[in-house]
Amino acid sequence: MTLAHLLFSVATTAYILIAIQLEERDLVREHGDSYETYRRSVPMLIPFSRRSKDSEQPESISARAQ
Repeated sequence: MTLAHLLFSVATTAYILIAIQLEERDLVREHGDSYETYRRSVPMLIPFSRRSKDSEQPESISARAQ
């Protein structure tokens, strides 16, 4: 990997991570508690990774059942 490719990769990754935070903030503002519950029940970046049982809320389980 050349230095230019490395710099591009780092800059793109930083941009995506910042954009995720801004998008999450907007979604919480628009959808409120229902999005917060959803966000606590699913992984942010790595699909199919498991959440710890401590972070799972009872209302998120009932929300998935509906």
